[in-house]
Amino acid sequence: MGYHRPVSQYNFGKKSEFYSRNYFNAAQEENDKLISKYGSETQERNTSPVRQKNLLFTTTTCPKCPAVKNFLDKSETEYFSIDNTMLNFSEMAEKYNVKSVPTMMRLDEQGQEVWRANELSEIQLHLAQKC
Repeated sequence: MGYHRPVSQYNFGKKSEFYSRNYFNAAQEENDKLISKYGSETQERNTSPVRQKNLLFTTTTCPKCPAVKNFLDKSETEYFSIDNTMLNFSEMAEKYNVKSVPTMMRLDEQGQEVWRANELSEIQLHLAQKC
C-alpha cells in the first residue's frame, strides 16, 4: 500500500490474481438516477418538505469502509452510498471535494454541506449529536 508497482514486477500469485479479476460497470440507469438526484445544478425544487441527505463515499478496496457501512446499517441511518464502481464517481467526488474514503457528509435542504467526517469515530459523534 502507498506506492504503485507495474504488474510485470508482481510475483506469480499476485499476477495470477490480477489477471483473473472480473471487472464490471454499474448500470447506466442507476448512474442517471444518481446524477438526477444529486449531481444536477439545475435540479428542480420539489414542493414537498425536503430532508437532509447523508452521502457516503467509499471504494471497493478501502479497509475502513465496510466498518462504516456496517455501523450505518445497524444504526438504521439513511444514507446514499457512492462508490468507485459507479461511472460518475470521479465527478461526484470532485463536486463535493472528496479526497479520501470513507467520507460521509450531510447536505441540507439546499444541497449545502452541513458536516463532513472521514473516520468512524467522527461519524458516530456527528450522528449522536443529531446535527
